[in-house]
Amino acid sequence: MDWYTPAEEVVLLEPDRVVTRRLVQDHEPAFRDHFPGRPVLPGVLAVEALTRACRRVLEGRVPGAERWVLGSASMVRFNRFVEPGQWLVCEARLIGHDAAHASMTAIARIEDEQQPGGGTPAVNGRLVLRPVRLGLELPGTPALPTT
Repeated sequence: MDWYTPAEEVVLLEPDRVVTRRLVQDHEPAFRDHFPGRPVLPGVLAVEALTRACRRVLEGRVPGAERWVLGSASMVRFNRFVEPGQWLVCEARLIGHDAAHASMTAIARIEDEQQPGGGTPAVNGRLVLRPVRLGLELPGTPALPTT
């Protein structure tokens, strides 16, 4: 079952910055358990939305950007609950990148009708994306069979 509906739209696309937004729907599966009586978007899904925005910055810049994943997150702050019916606006800015990682700052805001393009910060932090690693051999561990 898909627990995250990536129905975001790109609002702004610049070489080192992207802004996406999506309407948080009350019928999303995560709201069944999180939390009954007061549904809020799980923090991990808010970070996933930021990761998707970061990945958009890499498109056209890094080959295979769609296969880059979250490698680490630091200085992440959860400031406000995101509730069904609210627009989640994610902004990602590229700090720097090489073939092994890309550092970004990212912020998710709850869009406010009185303040289009702005809004209340919900989650922010610094994310590092890296290419997905398949068949990674760790030092001291036996190699995986190739048959």
